[in-house]
Amino acid sequence: MPGSAGVRRRRRRSSGFSLPHFNHENLRRLRIRPALLGGGLAAVLAAALFAITVYEVAARDRIMPGVRAVGTPVGWMPPSEAAVQLGPTLQAFLDRPIQLRHQNRSWSVTARDLGLQASATDLAAAAYQVGRDGSVLSRLSVQFQALTGGASVSIASGVDHSRLDDLIARIEIALNRSPADARLGIAPDGAVDHVEGREGLALDVAASKARVLKTLADGGLLVDLKVVETPPSIPNELVQPAFAQVNRMLGRTDSPLTLTRGQQSWPLHRAEVASLLSIEGGAQVGQPATVVIDDRRLNALVQRLAADVDQSVQNARFSFNNGNLAVLRPSREGRTLDRAATAALIKNKLLAGDYTAELPVSAVTPTVSSEDPASLGIVERIDTASTSFAGSIPEKRWNIKLAAERLNGVVVPPGATFSFNKELGPTTLESGFQWGFGIQTGREGIQTIPSVGGGICQVATTLFQPVFWSGYPLEERYWHLYWIPAYTSRGMVGLDVTVDEDAKLDFRWTNPTNDYILIQSATDDTNVYFSLYGKKPPWKVEVSDPVITNRVTADPKPVREEEPTLAWGRTILVQPARDGFDASISRKVTPDGGGEPRGLRLQSKYQAVPQLTLVGTLGKPDGVPAIPPEAEPKPTEAAQPTGQGTDARPGQTAVPPPPPSGVVAPLTIVPGVRALSGQVAATPAPTPAAPERPTAAPTQRPQ
Repeated sequence: MPGSAGVRRRRRRSSGFSLPHFNHENLRRLRIRPALLGGGLAAVLAAALFAITVYEVAARDRIMPGVRAVGTPVGWMPPSEAAVQLGPTLQAFLDRPIQLRHQNRSWSVTARDLGLQASATDLAAAAYQVGRDGSVLSRLSVQFQALTGGASVSIASGVDHSRLDDLIARIEIALNRSPADARLGIAPDGAVDHVEGREGLALDVAASKARVLKTLADGGLLVDLKVVETPPSIPNELVQPAFAQVNRMLGRTDSPLTLTRGQQSWPLHRAEVASLLSIEGGAQVGQPATVVIDDRRLNALVQRLAADVDQSVQNARFSFNNGNLAVLRPSREGRTLDRAATAALIKNKLLAGDYTAELPVSAVTPTVSSEDPASLGIVERIDTASTSFAGSIPEKRWNIKLAAERLNGVVVPPGATFSFNKELGPTTLESGFQWGFGIQTGREGIQTIPSVGGGICQVATTLFQPVFWSGYPLEERYWHLYWIPAYTSRGMVGLDVTVDEDAKLDFRWTNPTNDYILIQSATDDTNVYFSLYGKKPPWKVEVSDPVITNRVTADPKPVREEEPTLAWGRTILVQPARDGFDASISRKVTPDGGGEPRGLRLQSKYQAVPQLTLVGTLGKPDGVPAIPPEAEPKPTEAAQPTGQGTDARPGQTAVPPPPPSGVVAPLTIVPGVRALSGQVAATPAPTPAAPERPTAAPTQRPQ
């Protein structure tokens, strides 16, 4: 019937499927050879074809089983019913946020934001077409896939790709970053500069865009972006151990390490500890960072600690009065910081993260204690001497009294060696001494020069004389450049001493007895006195008269020299003319009860010097000669026939700086500035006396 045929035709058109005729041509297309279609195989194939035919007929007006659209199952539904089913779901899907994410970062977008537009009817029609297009085999394959695993209808074809590209570009800008190396540093204030390393990130644009489209097609809500990671050259693993070490070292913000000694403490503050540390390594791939303690800075820190911790030992000083000893200065225990051990201790404590450390300090016991003065056995005066400084300039008188005071009360223990320079201390302006004058030998012969501490040689000479007469062994002694009559001792010349710390000229002697020796000094307006107290030594002292040779008569012509440090109008007669000569004195010390004597020969070589007057030129008017050629200026200072205006020190060259222009300076010049030294002597310097030996003529030691 025509109607029925129309229906059939419509059905065939709607189904899109026609039952194939099994002629030889169709079998050839199916690649089935007719010869093989026989028996059981033919029966199986016939059954399969029958089942397919039944399946096709059943689904001719319905969507194939297993098909989904926007995540909603629509299989076995007629397209019209599927459209009704998909309507609300499709609209919700278009407005539902889709998350694009990488690790803990995400970006949200909707399908509608991407320009996607779709109708439920079109979506249902697209679902109906699944498994109905293409060749027989391709249709059967899609149908089988939908039936067994499901198939989705994609609506991504409606996406506005320009919008999607813009979204991906914004994500790329926000997400992309270069790799950063881990970093560790220490600021001067102790702040730790630590930056963790991180991977570089680069968004794979094409792959991420494809993932978005697939998620839209599948109706999904989450897109994992494709990101390529680039590791840093210096990862955290190479820096983290050093970072932990630094935190241990600087763990406490107030004082990472406190050094103690008994009740005393020295906290090392954070910045102080940080100054010792540096970071090495980590700059090359595979090389770990390490914390290094700078030994040079650590040693400098230890030196600063030592300056605070160290304390010089102090021997007691006494005054002898009517057989009694009074303490002038109590003894004090010394202490010394073990510098090497302290540096190692600080380093180990910091590396271990410990916060306290006891300093290694050694105690030094004084050799002369003030605890029991009577035990020293100082009971009598051994010897005494004095010299006169009458007529000396005020500066020299000041220096003599100051030096004598600083030596008063010194005790020389049994077996010890006394050093004049050590016991006196620095002869500087800072230590209280004043400018005077000294005499040196130079390329131009003997010269008078300004000298800080002028007068201390008289103090040394006065102390030397009782030491000499008492028979104590001499270790080091130098004579003056010219003879000064005030230094005559018991009618003998040649018993003087010159000292100069800068020129390393010292006066040293040894106490070989088992008894303590007290040095006591005093001054009045014109004299300086030194006495030795203790017990008289057990020996006999014999001193020969001086042997004088090589006399040289002084030049009778007076010498006048300009002195820019003296005020204009002031003159000083530094020295009268002195003849030169050599003096040799022998001393023999014989122990009581027998034994070999000790012999000593003192030799002194004094140079001839003319009369010398210094003429001040500081503040001199222009055009006026300092020294008129027709007459010598009359000295304004008292004449000093004993030459006590100066100390004649061999080899000393001390020149103070000139005072400011227009200032009339007194003889004490420029307080706070120390004299310089170093001019080469034109004549050989005196040689010290040899240590006493039991010989008549011991060989002198070189200077």
